[in-house]
Amino acid sequence: MPTKRGTSNSNSRGSSKDRKARRQYLLSKFGDGKTAPCVYCGEPLTDATITVDRIVPGCQGGKYIRSNIQPACGLCNSKDGNLIKQGKRLDISCGLESLVSSS
Repeated sequence: MPTKRGTSNSNSRGSSKDRKARRQYLLSKFGDGKTAPCVYCGEPLTDATITVDRIVPGCQGGKYIRSNIQPACGLCNSKDGNLIKQGKRLDISCGLESLVSSS
């Protein structure tokens, strides 16, 4: 019997079918089903350009569930890094220093 190496060959993003369904949900909930605006800059997004942004980052336990996702363009999604959208705080458990919004 072969030995397992400890990997399950799955990831938290799910299958390509799951990811497509997630993008379609965001287009429907935040837009008209075909387009939706980026929550940060307002850029119109389509199925080909939308990225799924987690409100609570994965390193802080955020999952790809409907209550924790929002549509973002690739540029905005890559800019925010591990900032938590509510409070602008980086989590120390992510290996980053704490950052508190000055507002």
